[in-house]
Amino acid sequence: MGTTRAGARGVSREIALRQAGASIAGRLTWQSGAAILEWDGRRLEAAIEREGPWIEIRSGDRVARAAAVRDGSGIWVALEGRVYLFEVEHRHAPARDAAEASGDVRAPMTGRVAAVEAAAGARVAEGDLLLTIEAMKMEFKVAAPAAGVVELLCGAGDRVELGQLLARVAPHSPHSR
Repeated sequence: MGTTRAGARGVSREIALRQAGASIAGRLTWQSGAAILEWDGRRLEAAIEREGPWIEIRSGDRVARAAAVRDGSGIWVALEGRVYLFEVEHRHAPARDAAEASGDVRAPMTGRVAAVEAAAGARVAEGDLLLTIEAMKMEFKVAAPAAGVVELLCGAGDRVELGQLLARVAPHSPHSR
């Protein structure tokens, strides 16, 4: 994955991750409660506070709350109605096809499906509400990661585990009905 350095500037590490088939490589530095991510000539600095699986991220005037958990698959991040899987990229591992991973909708946390908003076979737009998961007295809205046709793999009342595949959104073919 990379090297780690410690010193007056904090801990710095090269990172190589993959999300939906796209590689993300850069440097992550932890310094006095702040994280600095540098990649592709860009720099993002944010104050980070963690409480269990929840992470509060403050950057300028913007505040976001995300859930993040690491398992054998990688790092699962639930943020603003979307769930992302960041896989640790190994130098000799083949990258997965972006189309293969882009329509998967996975559980952002262990909980219960409180409501299913989309119908199986329905066309949805990116960002449309698919379902709601209830966990720890909180509701988490799960949105479509892309436009397409919904295949549901869960129903209202089902108990789901972190990372479980809940639905797929397949790209809509102009020739299909």
